[in-house]
This record gives sequence, structure tokens and C-alpha cells, in this order.
Amino acid sequence: MGKYQASSSSSSGNGLSGSGALSHAYIQYPPLRCDIPGAAGVMYDDGNKLLLVPSPSKVYSWPVNQQPSDDGPTITPIKEGPVLGVRFSLDGKILAVQRSHHEVEFINKETGMVFRQQCKPGTERILGLFWSDCPTCDLVLVTSSGLELYSLYLGRNGLKLLEAKRSNVSWYVYTHESRLVLLASGMQCKTLSGYQFSAGGIVRLPKFDVLMTKAEVNRKPVLAPEDIRIATMYGRLYCLQVDRVAMQLNLYRFYRDAVVPQGCLPIYSRNVALSVVDNVLLIHEIDSKVVLLYDILSEPKSTISAPLPLLLRGAPLHGSSSRGFETANTLGNTSSEPDLLGSLTSAEGQIYDKGWVFVNPDIVLDHVHGLLWKIRLDLEAIAASSSDIPTLLSFLQRRRHEASKAKMLSIEIIRSMIIERQPLPLIASAMDVLTSSYARVSKPLNGYDRTASERVAQTVPRPSTHHQGSQVSSAPVRRGPDDDPVSRAVKGFVENGKDVSTTARGDEEPSTSRWTQGSSDQDDQDSDYVSSRVEEPSANTPAADGFKHTNLRDISKMPSRRLDAGEIESSGTTFQAKNPSMAGESGRQVRQQSHREISVVDPLAALRDATSPLISPEEMQQSVFNVIEEEMTVDSTFLVAAILEYMRSAAAEQIKVNSGLHVLLVQLLAQEQRYYELWQLVIGKVLPPSRPVAIQLLETGTQHESTRKLGMDMLRQIHGHTEYINELLLEGRILEGLRYVRQNKVDSVAPASFLEAAISSNDPQMLACVFRFCLDFVPNFSHTPDFTMYSSIVSQQCSTSA
Repeated sequence: MGKYQASSSSSSGNGLSGSGALSHAYIQYPPLRCDIPGAAGVMYDDGNKLLLVPSPSKVYSWPVNQQPSDDGPTITPIKEGPVLGVRFSLDGKILAVQRSHHEVEFINKETGMVFRQQCKPGTERILGLFWSDCPTCDLVLVTSSGLELYSLYLGRNGLKLLEAKRSNVSWYVYTHESRLVLLASGMQCKTLSGYQFSAGGIVRLPKFDVLMTKAEVNRKPVLAPEDIRIATMYGRLYCLQVDRVAMQLNLYRFYRDAVVPQGCLPIYSRNVALSVVDNVLLIHEIDSKVVLLYDILSEPKSTISAPLPLLLRGAPLHGSSSRGFETANTLGNTSSEPDLLGSLTSAEGQIYDKGWVFVNPDIVLDHVHGLLWKIRLDLEAIAASSSDIPTLLSFLQRRRHEASKAKMLSIEIIRSMIIERQPLPLIASAMDVLTSSYARVSKPLNGYDRTASERVAQTVPRPSTHHQGSQVSSAPVRRGPDDDPVSRAVKGFVENGKDVSTTARGDEEPSTSRWTQGSSDQDDQDSDYVSSRVEEPSANTPAADGFKHTNLRDISKMPSRRLDAGEIESSGTTFQAKNPSMAGESGRQVRQQSHREISVVDPLAALRDATSPLISPEEMQQSVFNVIEEEMTVDSTFLVAAILEYMRSAAAEQIKVNSGLHVLLVQLLAQEQRYYELWQLVIGKVLPPSRPVAIQLLETGTQHESTRKLGMDMLRQIHGHTEYINELLLEGRILEGLRYVRQNKVDSVAPASFLEAAISSNDPQMLACVFRFCLDFVPNFSHTPDFTMYSSIVSQQCSTSA
């Protein structure tokens, strides 16, 4: 290993982030530095997320999550000697040091005791080791003869061999994230067998052969360890194999009883490296110094955006090249004291240096200069360079590492589409993406009437979506009387004449009355309740992040434990190879397997996550529609059309839209005096009956009597007795109000309200009539203070009129 400390001369600027440079992926300055003289190498312990640097007598360790580390390294003394590899136990108490291909030394950090484990010299070689949290074993030694499973006995300072799984092994690949080890065997090393050491036990995978293209007729290629990568994306386990002859990346997905080819992705250079950042696959084209981004849940499987270089961000201005560097990245990770970061060395300024090694999933180790970098995604740059808006929104809705930024970008995109008056079908497709992502998570907790919402979805016409990305023309189109987007939506809601109200009962008042003998009071019901019954999600229903949900009955049969993020699923007939030519016999076999599938997803996890990128109807109203309406950046006609499209999309996904959005729709239609369309929306129950909507209709009715009548009818429909009677009294319809009280047994309005309205009418006969009504139908009215007060007023007015 060469010297760590490089000169501080100006960098050549390869791959550095100049002012205004655009990149979809970047590494953040400063790196984690490990400048240890005489070090034997730089290693990464993915089980503990530690950067390890062994020296002849010590092992230095830094936590990778604290990048850059504020404290110095943790030092563990060891005996002098050769070091081929080091790994800490998962609890950090034991340090395993591989001294040779035949011996491993174990050091107890608490007691200082040392013990050794050896293999048969001459017949076996130790290829490596890893610690396991599997209940079956604590340590796994990978030898040329297979796997040896050991249990740790600290009291006796030794290991106990539990089981040996014998097979010829040329090399192996293991990641702690997946708990999966792949063993390569055969003359070409293309036969792979795997074991997963999960918290539920050991799962043995069937052997499979990867596809390898022959470069020459009489020469067979040999698979190398750097050609295989275990990747976890959206909770699914994949084997990624680089075929440098065919210039393609082959994908295989793991199940309990099969390994299924999932197609291939093109590569454009034989010198490539792989990373996975936030479930996004990054293919680094080393020669051209660009990065290809793939989202495996996107269809078709093409790059998310155009290839761009991997850049360095956050480097200090001083000590750098004349081209200049960004002092802050897009995530806002700026240093308040940039001078403390030191000068940018030439080694730190080199992108894709010769010493770079890409470690699973998103780590870059510079073995030559002792540096560790973490690769990150720039969601803003990806959003700025993407032209297919629905696909972009779907991509943003699946992000988890920067969920808050993904939500902000999604809101800005949908808001900009409305402001810029993008074609309505394109806006509808974008809204479908947002509502479908939200519905997959919120449905188990949604108290929405699904039967009624299905009727809504049936009555709403879906706009034509014959467009591809930004290819939809935004030129104005001549429309006839029936071609207005609002009219089409209203017509679709009303045509079938079906009652699709879902919230009326929630706004009802109790019908028991204080005006009748023996009545009792009840509280109003809450229409926005959340059901306490969680329904069982279908096993074939994808979650918002692309996972599959498991039936709760299957989960109840599992051991009581937390499922690992990459636990292998059982294959089913629904999982078939994307590329039929790659499926072969294994593809036919997997279609004959059972339908059992082990899920690793909590259906409610994303909803409980405060930083989820999902956008609720409340957030759509507050951050999109209300903002546009307040800023008056678009005319009301188009905004109404956009709101109706969102309501259609929400109804299709059985999502309950809050009444605030309905009120906004009433206000916008009233501003343009589109009372007929408003009448259609109310009669067709597109605007479901609710108190806020009824009150807004009454306010709008001051300028239009028919609209006021709609509000009154809605109050009667939802049993809004108090508001309805108050409106009758304001109009002087006192006798009609008394009849309503008598017929509906209303007790929410005090008798004094009627008596005061009768006094205000200056009609003694009306006052006497109301007073007589109270005596006849209000229990114990003669013993109330109101009787004493109003009886004198009645007597006085009667005597005056006489």
C-alpha cells in the first residue's frame, strides 16, 4: 500500500464539481481519512460499519456513519505478524485477525485473552470469515472445502464446530446487509451456491450457473469475484453479474427455492463498477467517468436520466485548482468552518482513481491514499434533467434516504405543471402516481367507504393518456361546448345518476330531542374517524416502495422476530424472468413452485414515517391548490379542472378527500359564476354532503338563490339541524322551523331562539303561537326561566295589540 498523504498541489480537476456543474451522483467532501504509517491496508467491516486499518501491532477503526469522524480512531492492540483480514464480532467484543490461509487469531478486547483456530494445512485454505447473528452459529469460516459454522465459547476461550457444509469453493462473496454468502465453484467459477444466515435460520439456495459469453472459440472465460455483486433493492435480493465480453449486466433474483433471471442491462465499457444508493443501481463507467442510474421498478428498464459524471462536492476553495469547487452541496451539508477542513489534496481531487474499490452498497475505499467516500444521489439534478414527469414522480415517491426532499420536489413538480398549464392528461397521470403511492400505504388505515368509492371511480371518466413523457403537445386545442375539461369531468360524475356520497352520515347530528318527553343527548359523530380494524393486505399488492405485502396469516406463522431487510422470498408463479431467453429451465421450474412468499415489509411503516415522501390529500390542498389560488398564478377554470382530476384520481384509489378541497372548489366556481356546474357537482354527489360545503354554499347563495337552496338541502340531508334552523330563523320562516323541529325531534336549538325571532318580527300573534308551541311540546318549559321572562313579554304585547 502506498503512502497515504499526497501532496497539496493543485488538482488536475478530473471529475471535480465546478460552479454550476450538474451531476446525478456525487461524493461529499471531506472523506474519512485514515493516515496510518505502516498500515497493511484499508478494510471495511460491513457488519459493524467500521473502517479498519491494520498495522503490524494495532488495528485502527473508525465508524463510517460519523463521516467525517470528530474523534480519533479506536485502537485495538494485536500481536505483531502478518494480517490478511480483520473483522469485529457484531457486539464489538471479539476481534478476528486472519494471520494466514490456515490460521485465524481471536482477541477478546475485554480480557485480552487470545485463542486461535486453524484448518488442515496442505488440504484446506481459509478464504475468509464473517460473523453472524443467526441463532444457529456465531462465526462462519469460508474455506476451500466449504463452510464451517462455529459457536463462540468465551468462558473456554475457544470455538465449537457446529456444522460443516462441504463443497469445493474457489472464492466467495458475502454482504452483511443481505446475510447471504455466494460460493463459486467449477472450472470457470460460474456455478454459484448460496446460504443466507438470517435471524430465522439458515436458508440454502439452489445452485445456479451464470451466463458467460465466450470471447474466443477455444477459450473459456473464468468468472472473477469482482464480476459478482450481491445487491439489495427494495427489499429484494439480487445477484448482479458483469459479463465483460457481452457488455451487459445480468440480474438474478433470489427466492427460497429458485434463482430467477431478471433480464440484463447494457454496459458500455469493460471497466465498470457497481453501487446501490437508496435502492437505485449505479453503474460506474470508469473509462468514460460517467454514472448510469437504473431504478429496477421503472418500466421499461432504462436509465433514469442521461449519464453524467460522478462529481466531488463541498471541497474548499483554497488549495484547489483554478477551476474552483463548490463549497456546499445540494443537500445543504456545508461546513460552518471550511478552513478547518484543510487543503484539497491531489489524491482527494481524483475521481475514479486507480486505488478506488467500490464496496457494497455505496462505499468507495481508496486503498492507496487511505480515504473513504460515500456516494450520494442528487434528487434535484435528477428532477431537473428528467422529461418523463409521471416516471419521475414515481421515482421520487420511492425514495427513503431523502424522503423530505423527495416530497418537496414532488409538490413543486405537480404545482409547476398546473401553473404552466401542462396538458390535462399529463397532469392526470402525474396525480395518479401520487394517489396510487399514497393509497398503497394508507388503505389499511383508511376509514373510507370502499363500496361508495368504487362507484365514484366507475362514474369518473379517465382522461386519455396517450402521451410519452414530454411528447404531449401543450398547444391550445379548439374545443366545442362539450369539450371543456370541467364539463367532461362533471358529466362523467353525473351521467350514471348514482349516489356516491361517503361522508354524509359522519356529519349527522343525533335525532333525539329535548322537545319530547324522555329524550337523551348524544354527541355528534366524527366523520374523519380512523378504523381500528386493519385489513389484511393482499400478497400481490405492491407497496409504495415497490415491495410486496404478505398476508397477515402467513406472518402469524413465522417465528416471533423482526424480519431482515433482505430476507429471501419463496418463488411463485407471479415472478417470471424478464428476459425469456435467460429463463431457461429454471424459469419453467419456478412457475411450478408454491405461491408462498415471505414479505419483509411492514405495510404501515411508510405511513408512520414522518419523513415519508408520500403526499396526503391535506398536503395536496395546502401546498398545491391553496398556494396556486392565493398567488393567482393560473386562471380559475384550469385550477378547477386540476382539482377535479385529483378528486377523480383519489376516488379511483379509494382515498378520502378532505372537505377543505371541496370548499375551495365551490369558491372557485362561484367566483366565475359557474352556478350550473356547481349544481351538477352537488346533485351528482361529486361534492359529498358535509357541513363545510353546505355553509360555503349558503355564503355563495347570497348572490344566487338557487345555490343557497342547495346549501339548505344539504344541511337537511346531513341532519345539520342547528345550522338549518338558524338559517330559517334568519329568513323569518319561524313556523316552518317549528314544523321542522316537531318532525325531526330536534333538541339542539334552544326555545329562546324561536321566541327571540318571534319578538324581532313584531308580530304578537307569531309570538303567542311560538310561546304556545313551547308550552305544548317542550318538557317542563313552564318551570324554566324562559317561561317567566317570555310570558310577561307575551302578555305585554297582547295587551298592547288589544
